[in-house]
Parts: sequence; structure tokens; C-alpha cells
Amino acid sequence: MDNAKNQENQIKIVIMGMENAGKTTIVNVLTKETDKNPNSPPDMTPTRAVKRNLISLFQTNTVVWDFGGQEIYRNEYMSNPELYFHTISLFYYVVDIQDYYRLMSSTMYFMGVFQLIRKYSPDAKIIFLFHKMDPNFDPKLKNLKEKFLAKIEPHLKTNKIPLLIYDTTIFDLNSITIAFNQEI
Repeated sequence: MDNAKNQENQIKIVIMGMENAGKTTIVNVLTKETDKNPNSPPDMTPTRAVKRNLISLFQTNTVVWDFGGQEIYRNEYMSNPELYFHTISLFYYVVDIQDYYRLMSSTMYFMGVFQLIRKYSPDAKIIFLFHKMDPNFDPKLKNLKEKFLAKIEPHLKTNKIPLLIYDTTIFDLNSITIAFNQEI
């Protein structure tokens, strides 16, 4: 099969969010990196720029684009959207639900990315992962999720985009796989 035809049959999944939100850990769960050596933790090095992983989900070739969340990379994505935002099938935005101090920055980042997705991949399905809902999660932080949703929900409704939300944690790998299995 030629390369162009192969790309047509691929699903493009994009995972974005602020740095340290847990995006690469989520990708490691999908690629089964977390299962390969249970005695050794997976690499937790921050992603630089964009890392692409080709995986097979439900007998479908899937390319997962893991976007580094550091400011220098976020600026690059936003200033060159035609390189990053075309042909997205599923867009996952990861919010570190325990990061009170960067919630507003995360909200603003999503709003900028949202406009670019609507322009370059208008049919992309948008899914939110409220990550780090760990067993020791402080219930007082639950209002962070509500604050984030209060800011973005009106924009989704205006564009007739359904609100798709999953609470995830590395302490329950099934919470992550469900968020992907349900949407593919």
C-alpha cells in the first residue's frame, strides 16, 4: 500500500494540554509502555515538540500525536497551525485537575487551540480528560473541573459540539483505556 493511501486509513489522535498534565503517561498506557517492565517506571521526561506514535487500536492504524506542553512548544503550534491541526480525528485535551495555579492558563490555551481545530479539522471529535483524579485526590479541588467547564462550555454549545468528559488517573489504567475505547 502506498504512503498516501496508508495515511488515508489512519486515525489521527492529538493529545494536548499544559506541561506536566500527564499526556505522555497517557500515551504510555495506550502504547503499553507501562506494561513492558513493571519493575521500572516509564520514562517521565517531558515531551519536546511533538512525538508521534503509530499504534493499532481495534485493527485500525492510529497515529497518536503527543504535543509537548511547554510554553516554547505551545507558541510554535499556535504560530504554525497548518503543520499541526489538519486531519485530526480525535482531539484529547488533558487538564491536570490538581494544578490549581495553572487552571486559567490551561483554559486560555484550550480556547486558542479550539479555534484552530475548528478551522483546520472541523469534524474532529473533542474529548476532555480531567487527569490525576488519583485515590488521594482532594475533593476540594473538584471545583477546578467546574471552573474549567464554566469557561469552555458556552463555546462548545455555540459550535454545537458535545461535551465529552472522562476522569482519569494512572492509578486506574482502565480509566484511560475507557476514554479512548469509547471514542474510537
